[in-house]
Amino acid sequence: MTVLKYPIILITVIFTLGILAGSHFSLSLTFLCILNFTTFGALMISFWYAKKSFLQKPYFTISVLFFSLFIGMLIQALHYTPNQKLHYSHKLTDETPLIKGVISERLKPNLYQEKYCFEVTFVNQQPATGKILLTVSKDSISKQLNPGDSFIIADTPQPIQKKTNPYQFDYAGYMQKQDIFHQLRLKDNYVRTETLKNFDYYIGQLRNKLTQSFSIHNYSPEVQQTLNALLLGQRQDMDNVTANNYKNAGVLHILAISGLHFAVLFYILTFLFRPLNRLKNHGQLIQLILVLSILWGFAFITGLSASVVRSVVMFSFIGIGQYLNRNANIYNSLAISMLVLLSVKPGFLFDAGFQLSYLAVLSIVWFEPFYKKIKISRYKAVNYFGDTVLISLAAQLGVLPLSLYYFNQFPLLFLLANVVVIPLSNIILVAGLGVLILNFLWIDAALYIGKVLETLVQIMNGFIAWIASFDRFIFKDIPFTLSLSVSLYIVLILTAFWIYKRNYTRTVAVLCSFFLFQCILAFTVWNNKNKDELIVFHNQKHTLITLKNNNEISIISTDSLAKESSSITAYNKGNFNQSLKLRPLQNMIYFKGKKILLLDKDALYKQNIKPDILILTNSSKVNLARAIHQLNPKLVIADGNNYKMHIKQWAATCQNAKIPFHATAEKGHYIFK
Repeated sequence: MTVLKYPIILITVIFTLGILAGSHFSLSLTFLCILNFTTFGALMISFWYAKKSFLQKPYFTISVLFFSLFIGMLIQALHYTPNQKLHYSHKLTDETPLIKGVISERLKPNLYQEKYCFEVTFVNQQPATGKILLTVSKDSISKQLNPGDSFIIADTPQPIQKKTNPYQFDYAGYMQKQDIFHQLRLKDNYVRTETLKNFDYYIGQLRNKLTQSFSIHNYSPEVQQTLNALLLGQRQDMDNVTANNYKNAGVLHILAISGLHFAVLFYILTFLFRPLNRLKNHGQLIQLILVLSILWGFAFITGLSASVVRSVVMFSFIGIGQYLNRNANIYNSLAISMLVLLSVKPGFLFDAGFQLSYLAVLSIVWFEPFYKKIKISRYKAVNYFGDTVLISLAAQLGVLPLSLYYFNQFPLLFLLANVVVIPLSNIILVAGLGVLILNFLWIDAALYIGKVLETLVQIMNGFIAWIASFDRFIFKDIPFTLSLSVSLYIVLILTAFWIYKRNYTRTVAVLCSFFLFQCILAFTVWNNKNKDELIVFHNQKHTLITLKNNNEISIISTDSLAKESSSITAYNKGNFNQSLKLRPLQNMIYFKGKKILLLDKDALYKQNIKPDILILTNSSKVNLARAIHQLNPKLVIADGNNYKMHIKQWAATCQNAKIPFHATAEKGHYIFK
């Protein structure tokens, strides 16, 4: 392996660690500037001494790495929007503010709400910056909003609700990685102003025009949504059934505009513009400018997601390298593109698409010398499908630990699905782009090719649905922690080194890595299965309590379908899928010597019980002040099955009685250990 011979790779790795450290420790900008100034001075001094020394010492290398670490921390802090003086959060007061802003992007909606990214421009007529999640009820506005739509909203931004139950997806944390910390609901609190015709507006208009050009074909919603995803990167309206089929078949990456799409476009455009090379004056330069302009235009139209930006930057480096007649090392190209992207937007590092995209490409490149030696047949067609299988396998190995961590499932038939879907999707991509152009130039030809395109999409979606129907070949709800993911990557990396060069040292290293992974797995399973805890979940419809004792989880609820609820499914998966037992709801629960009393709407209790914890549920009609005086509990909990007005009154009562109060609607679930 020659990867470590290239210093830019190590610099990029340390720079990345700096971004991670900066996001975790949140040091002040002043302190980070001092650190960077100091390390830069040390770097210059060590460089001056290195130039004078014949035998190099490690001082210069160490100073470069420290500077890379601290500059990563500084860039993370500079891009953290609440650190900026004009951020809207610094201009909010106790009074209801007037917030002016513009829609910049439509996000994926849910069943009841449309979601948009709202760029703040003014707060109370003072210039401001920042992004807010804007939600709109689907029945309140007759049509979707578009980039450029401007509003003045009289409302106080609210924090995005954090996850309320254990092991659930943390949407608030995800949005914070996108620099969105608050949300506003558009109801009767706004005035619509003039449309701002900015860059987002024109890109949105162009995207809408391209999408609407397919209306002449009268495609079914499923076909149209697939084409919107493949050609324009718009997956917001894709139905859950189709999306889940792609996920369960292991080909979800097809729906994300990524390196596969840009590879096809790059080589097609290079081929189409190749005659320009015959021009004596700057023919190759003109070809490069045209290719890169179209690639970047396509990237802007598709929304500049992390995987899109990574791909277009990579192919920009490849194109420039070909123009300069330099075959740059692929590892250097990957490292430089990653360094450039993270310098411009360090938040990309926390994007799952960015992580999976780089890992897939790195894995494909790393294992290329190994699988290129494998020749299945003397026929090119057979070898093409064989290469597709091997490349898919290499990519899957590279993203496996992270995929298990994020998605908790593994489809065994992913190789079969990729063999068919990858070449078919390439044909659909080329045909779709051709139809998209013909929609504006030659409608008759567009309609004819459009029928073929529709058939190809239906075949692909049908095949994927067929693959996804084999549930027994899909391992779902796989519990996989971050420590397991890291240890599995250690196994894969050391195994890859061993494949390239087999010797005693590397064999021992591989065996040790397997032992480490098994130890972490055994400890994680043992730790989860041997902890006892009682959890009061946040559930708005029914009271939901779990009592975990060793390898069994008892669900205490009035809901007969509580086992199938998303909260219990996520909790059980996080505890390595233990046996579930449904128990009827009782007024008294005993846990580790503590008495827990539940008061429902009837509020019946005996005064001599003296519970340690009091749980209020189902909008109990209890006189809480009197109950506290009679029962003397140490803690009062209100679950999600209560009216907000009651919760507010109970909180005030507990405050007066100086007793801790926990409302799951505000603070999430409560755990007793």
